[in-house]
Amino acid sequence: MTTKRWGEPHKDTRDWQVYNEQLVQRGEYWLDLAWVKSWDAELEAMNAGKNGRPYQFPKSMIELQALWRAKGYDYRGIEGITRSLVEKAQLPAYDDYSTVNRRVNKLRLTFLPPKDHHLVIGSDGTGMQVISGGEYLREKYGKKKRVWLQVIVLGDAKHHEPLSVEVNIIHESEPKSTERQLVELLLAGYTIEALLGDGGLDQLSLWNFCDEQDIKPIIKPDKNAREDADSTARNRAVKERNKKGYKKWAKHHGYGFRWPATEGIYGATKTIFGEELRARSEQGLQQEARLKFWAYQRLKRAGEA
Repeated sequence: MTTKRWGEPHKDTRDWQVYNEQLVQRGEYWLDLAWVKSWDAELEAMNAGKNGRPYQFPKSMIELQALWRAKGYDYRGIEGITRSLVEKAQLPAYDDYSTVNRRVNKLRLTFLPPKDHHLVIGSDGTGMQVISGGEYLREKYGKKKRVWLQVIVLGDAKHHEPLSVEVNIIHESEPKSTERQLVELLLAGYTIEALLGDGGLDQLSLWNFCDEQDIKPIIKPDKNAREDADSTARNRAVKERNKKGYKKWAKHHGYGFRWPATEGIYGATKTIFGEELRARSEQGLQQEARLKFWAYQRLKRAGEA
C-alpha cells in the first residue's frame, strides 16, 4: 500500500553538474596535504608555553587521521597510511598507532561556524549501534538487547549540516538536550530565529525556553494537546493547528524544513561513515559517534569550497 504524498510536487532545482563536482572534491579531501607546508609553524604555535613533552605532530595531521578513523580504518591501518605518505608524499614523519589512538580520542571536536549568523535549527535524536563494547555496557547497565547510543543533533535547516551534537550512553530527554545545545549556540553569539522539532520535543519547558529567548518554536504538538497549558507559545500553536488542521499548519510554518536539518543529516552521515561504533570504552564510544558528524561537516564543506 502506497501513501499519497501531500503538498506541492517536488521540483528538482539542484545543479547536478555543480553537485557532482562537489562529490569529487570531497574525495580529494581524504588526502588533502596542503597543511604540510606549515608543519613547523603549526607545531611551534602548539608548543608555545606548553608544559611537559612537546607535541611532535601537528593538529592538522591528527584531524586528517580522525577523518580516516571516522570512515572505519583501525589505528594500525591509519599508521600504515601515514607511513606510506612519508615515503610517497614527503610527509615529514609518521606517528604510531598508539599515538594516533591517544591524539584522536583527545581531539576537541569543534564544528565549523555556521555559514549564517541567523539560524533556523532542526533537532532530533537517532541511535548508533555499539559493536565491540556492547557486552561491557550490557553488563554495566543491565541492557538485554543490542546497545544503541543516543545521538541528538542540532542541524542547520538552510545549509543541511550539523551544528552541535550530544551523545549519551543512557538515553536522556531530547527536549533538555536540545535546550542545553541551544544555550551553547546562543552564548557563542548566534541568533536563533526558529526551532524545528517533531512531537518528541513537545515539552512545556522547551516551549517556554524558546519563548523567553525569542526563538520561534515550530514543534509538532500532540494531537490531543490542550489549549490551556502553562505555555502561551504552545497554546497559540495548538489553537492554530486545531483551527487550520495539521497539514495547513505545517505548510504555513515550514515544518517540512525539519527533514533536511535532521533525518537528511543522519542519512548522509550514516551512509558515508556507517552507524556502527567499535570503540570499547564509554569515552571512546561517545567520541567515535561525535567524530562521524564532525567528519561529515568537514567533508561537506570541503566539497563546497
